[in-house]
Amino acid sequence: MRYMKKLTALALALILLISATATANASEESVIDSPGILGDIDADGEVTIIDGTAMQFYFAELRQLDESAVLRADTDLDGDNNIVDITHLQRYLAQDDGAFYLGMELDTAKSAKASDEEAANLRAIREKQEAQEAQIAAQAAQDAAAAKTERTRQASAEYRARLKELNQTDIELQIKNYTRQKGVDISEFNGNVDFNKLKAAGYTFVMIRMGWGSNQYSQDDSMFEENVRKAEAAGMPWGAYLYSYALNTTAVQSEVKHTLRLLKGKKPTMPIAFDIEDDDYKYSMGMPSDKMLHDICLTYLRGIEAAGYYPILYTGYSWLTGALNKPDLTGTYDIWYAQWYTKMEYNTPRVGMWQYGGEVNYLESPYISGLSGPYDKDFCFKNYPVIITSYGYNNHPGILDRSLTPTSSLPYDIFTEDGEKLPPEYNGVMGDSFR
Repeated sequence: MRYMKKLTALALALILLISATATANASEESVIDSPGILGDIDADGEVTIIDGTAMQFYFAELRQLDESAVLRADTDLDGDNNIVDITHLQRYLAQDDGAFYLGMELDTAKSAKASDEEAANLRAIREKQEAQEAQIAAQAAQDAAAAKTERTRQASAEYRARLKELNQTDIELQIKNYTRQKGVDISEFNGNVDFNKLKAAGYTFVMIRMGWGSNQYSQDDSMFEENVRKAEAAGMPWGAYLYSYALNTTAVQSEVKHTLRLLKGKKPTMPIAFDIEDDDYKYSMGMPSDKMLHDICLTYLRGIEAAGYYPILYTGYSWLTGALNKPDLTGTYDIWYAQWYTKMEYNTPRVGMWQYGGEVNYLESPYISGLSGPYDKDFCFKNYPVIITSYGYNNHPGILDRSLTPTSSLPYDIFTEDGEKLPPEYNGVMGDSFR
């Protein structure tokens, strides 16, 4: 609205300007007799289009203004009157935003400009300092990363140098000449386990429950992290197992994720077990078909080995000789055989461990001296710590290369009973060097 009033007053202003200019020519004096407001060329107390017209006349006809008018026409305060000042004035009138110190008294404008220049200088100094600090920080980060890489390289070289004398034949002999060892498997139900007492009683390894079912924090074993910490502090090889509630392959894929989440950053030296059992839950929900049970196990085992872990299947006699008795399972993956008896009624080269007793134990007491019990007890028939660390499973760097051959007897494009295609990352990748 204010801008429109300025435009409608243009005709009258032009008449006044011509009259004023004639008077100036006649007397060789400007109509301006005081500094007034910057940009207010005609000294009427307001910056309007007439002031822009007056400046245009001035530059077109090279008229001489007195000192106060010249100062007031220098709208950008650069010490010189030129066409730029007209541009500044036109922009001010179009936007009415007070740019270029227009609409201020001269002293105020000079003070504002000085303040702006100081702020600009300080901003430039600060930005330069920030740029220098960012450059220093980036260089420090780069140096730290390089140092970490070099430390890793040196550690790897030192590790391999220490093991240089241990050739593949020596490792294979350790695997071949392994003597059966005793261990236990534990969960939160065993409470606060004293691992040093376990070792003193002759138990040399432990399988620790991670949790059960799908990938939910509420289904983590509450003692898993603590048991891992104590096993490593005691120098006891440990592995882990997840109890499965999966009724289809979609559910078991979540159990794979559950396992990988809990194992992230850890380096177990015993296998990672899939615990699938004939329980009341499966019957109450509808026991999956034999083929679905097979697909559930295969999906988990392939998912674990694809992530670089050494998998093992925990289950009992009836399933091993029934639903799961397929070459790609019982003929391919290691078995942790569960049978509380005086002997193994399922005995094949694939059996790596035997859970021979729990609260019922026909070979010895279910208890361990100095510890509250009972305990699930196991025999181990394979030198898993050497196999896993030497061939680079379970996040270990590995000493020897292993031949990577598919372990599944099924074609890669297999489908579940539900018609769901198994993801390619579940293809078998375990080597046969020690199978």
